[in-house]
Amino acid sequence: MTTCGTLLGLFLKDFLFVFYFDKLKEKKTLAKVSKKYKDPILLSSAELLRRIIDYIDNYEMMSKYSTINVLFDKSEKMTSNYANDLYFQKYKLTSTLYRFCSFFGWLELYRQEITFLDSHSKSKSSEALNIISRIREAIADGQLNDNDDWENWHDTLIFREELRSIGEGMIENSKDQRIVLGYGKFQSMIKNYEVTKEPLWLNPAIYFFTDFKKDKDFRTKRFLLLKQALLDLIKCLDKNYYLKHVKHK
Repeated sequence: MTTCGTLLGLFLKDFLFVFYFDKLKEKKTLAKVSKKYKDPILLSSAELLRRIIDYIDNYEMMSKYSTINVLFDKSEKMTSNYANDLYFQKYKLTSTLYRFCSFFGWLELYRQEITFLDSHSKSKSSEALNIISRIREAIADGQLNDNDDWENWHDTLIFREELRSIGEGMIENSKDQRIVLGYGKFQSMIKNYEVTKEPLWLNPAIYFFTDFKKDKDFRTKRFLLLKQALLDLIKCLDKNYYLKHVKHK
């Protein structure tokens, strides 16, 4: 009996206690990671949401100046206070691309940190992860178009690995931390892209937000799905922020 008791004690000490404390440590680590990225993901979601709503509510106007030519226009300042001002149009498209790419940059930073945490799928963060999956589906899934004449519709996808590549491309090292590229550096990247067509990961994002068709462009449906998923993500991350800032959008 003494031997059995000793063995049981060693088992509890060397296995169960270690297992318990490892799980507790992992849970605390996940909570720390989630807290670290909550605000950046929340704010980038809200910024992207506002621009997606722009495309939904003002599709005809937005689609007119969402072109490659506008993106690379040489205007250096506004010359009129109207939506047809080329500098304004260039800013609008560039900032749309930035909001979209930076959102996936923050998602990628978060994904990379939770990859090795076994418990994340069982935690409260699973709800947010499920919503993020819906966001990717709205952009990447071709079978969403169930119209009988689907082959007559125009569409542009960004596949899942391309979305991850966009996120990876937006990450930079700053001192002792990894953050998402700032808008100024992104502008320089766009300017360089016109000449070199690099980085390659910009291609899918640019194509997704340019060359819109007046009729039967399935991206109009994708924007609606994206809008709802972003609303749900914001509500999941911070209900008070959602009620105060975005509930009626």
